[in-house]
Amino acid sequence: MFAPNPWIAWIFAQEKGIVLERQVLDLFTRENRREPFISAVNPLGELPALQLDDGTAISEVTAICEYFEDIQPDPPLVGSTPEEKAETRMWVRRIDQNVAWPMGEGFTTEEGRAFFTSDHDLDGVLAKSLLPLEAAAILKAKSRSKMIWLDNVMQGRQFVCGDRYTLADIYLYCFLQFGENHGQPIPDEALWLKDFFQRMKARPHAWHGTPSSLD
Repeated sequence: MFAPNPWIAWIFAQEKGIVLERQVLDLFTRENRREPFISAVNPLGELPALQLDDGTAISEVTAICEYFEDIQPDPPLVGSTPEEKAETRMWVRRIDQNVAWPMGEGFTTEEGRAFFTSDHDLDGVLAKSLLPLEAAAILKAKSRSKMIWLDNVMQGRQFVCGDRYTLADIYLYCFLQFGENHGQPIPDEALWLKDFFQRMKARPHAWHGTPSSLD
């Protein structure tokens, strides 16, 4: 299973040249939703998480990327001015709320349902709440319609924020990759998104695994 949020943080760090000590957790054994992870790192049991040398744990992907931006401003992937930063954050929010969230929840509600339902039968696992199964089609339809909307808005641009390569591009790419791997591909009519996806995949730090791989 391609996990988009950890890859957003990882690509962001690689693009900045930040060297990280990477620890891979086993999602299939729910390592991230058991002790000691939920007490020591993230009480929600979600990934990614960044643990600093002093033991401080930071979770939530945008918070992690903003931290990287603060400690290493160059190259700027959020922005160099208040206006650029606001534009990047605006688009990250739009992509997250309209494409990424319904896409991810659509997968969890349908394809991932058996996996997450079984959490309730396991001792010591922080179980995930699931939406009704019938919500899956609605969520996937919303994500698809917003991909088409985004494709229309992006016409004439190189990247989401015009000619600036930013966190918004990394965020969008990783969820397009997730959709490609898990039955929610880019709509055929979304030609800008298709071209953008191929350009992002050609970057040196893009994901080049197989759909079932976490690498």
